Amino acid sequence: SQVWAADCYFGVVGILLNALPAIEFEDGLEVAQDVFNMASGMLDGNQHMEQVNWSLPLEPLKIVLPLWLGLRKNDCHGSKLRIFVYDTGNYSAGSVFCSAGQWGVEVAFHRYFAASACRTEDPEEADFFFVPDYRACHLHLAPTYQHKGLTLLEGDNFHSSIIWNHKEKYRNASDSDSLFKSLISHLPYFSRRQGLDHIFVFSDQGFIVNFTHTFPSWRDHIPHSVLLTTEAFTPGCGPSCFSPWKDVAIPGHVDWDRLQAFRANNRPTADRTLLFNFHGRLPVNHGYYENNTVRQAILRFAPRFDVSIGGFINDYFEVMGSSHFCLVPEGTSSWTNHLYESFFAGCIPFILSDRFVLPFQDVIEWPKLSIRWPQDSVDDTMYLYLLDLVSNRRSLVEDMKSRVDAAACWFDFYSVDASCSPYRGVLHDLERRKMSMPRYLHPRRWAV
Repeated sequence: SQVWAADCYFGVVGILLNALPAIEFEDGLEVAQDVFNMASGMLDGNQHMEQVNWSLPLEPLKIVLPLWLGLRKNDCHGSKLRIFVYDTGNYSAGSVFCSAGQWGVEVAFHRYFAASACRTEDPEEADFFFVPDYRACHLHLAPTYQHKGLTLLEGDNFHSSIIWNHKEKYRNASDSDSLFKSLISHLPYFSRRQGLDHIFVFSDQGFIVNFTHTFPSWRDHIPHSVLLTTEAFTPGCGPSCFSPWKDVAIPGHVDWDRLQAFRANNRPTADRTLLFNFHGRLPVNHGYYENNTVRQAILRFAPRFDVSIGGFINDYFEVMGSSHFCLVPEGTSSWTNHLYESFFAGCIPFILSDRFVLPFQDVIEWPKLSIRWPQDSVDDTMYLYLLDLVSNRRSLVEDMKSRVDAAACWFDFYSVDASCSPYRGVLHDLERRKMSMPRYLHPRRWAV
């Protein structure tokens, strides 16, 4: 085997790197860290990558995987907060795998705080207690009948033969409430202040994975806790699921490779040829959106030559980078990751979601870099308004575009900017909440 490894040196490195998600799930974070460090060392020690036509990009090995594996230390953006990070075992298993997609925020904030200078091991000095829980990811691991793409176990139409112990790696939606209550019961410092100082992340508050499904009895157990959530108006729950006095609206996660593709196609205003675009799920291509009136309404613009409207397309990144405005219509709930993607494409957000509570309002001047339009007023007036902006007020459009580019760092989970990142935005909000947080609610007793 040693001879084979020597002959296939870079093949071994490739296998190790590609196996990291499975290694972490099966053997834990520390083993995955060791394997990553070994693979990185092997790459650093061999200068023949070009000769062997090494094809895996190296940039993610320096930026992406160290973040997800907890190897990227940070100074907590200079914050003086003290944050205790719980070890929640299987509730936070699979950092590398669960980092993908919009619910990657579950992993991002966990790994950031766990590797930060803010972290404390002393609960007595903690300002907040962070509770890692990859619930959206684990729920999405659940199989469906004859699931396309799975190599199924013989005689089993649900579980994969490739994913080891598949039955143990996902959460059954019917058990979600009891699983969450079990998690809380194992948090030793929760009851001291009735959860006031405990932080939970809710990464996907859409139609399928939201409070009403992942923790139906949340009001009885974490009503006072700080919720970092992508959604302030949850379907089936309404505005009562979000309190602007204690909760924090956060952006969704955009994958590194996707983020880089948007940036690569981000054109100057003068080179943009499309007035606006939207491509994604619509009533005509997805059952969940059959009753979505705003997405139905924007289809009226599809025949126009200077816009691009429709379903998913191969040249999506090019279209985004060629558009002056990106439509951000309500989805299965009021929030959508289309908003954050637009920033990396340098495309001015045109928000068509009346209940979308935007993140980081203290640090981002949203009215100066986006337009908010009533979602029930999608008509020719809207089109003519945008056309007039581009045709007759070009300097304003250019200014808004430059502001969009400058603000993109607030939604870049890979940013190392000390003054601008989603972590800095959340820390800013947590610092404010610390100042106004009650010392206690109703302690069981005190005496003299």
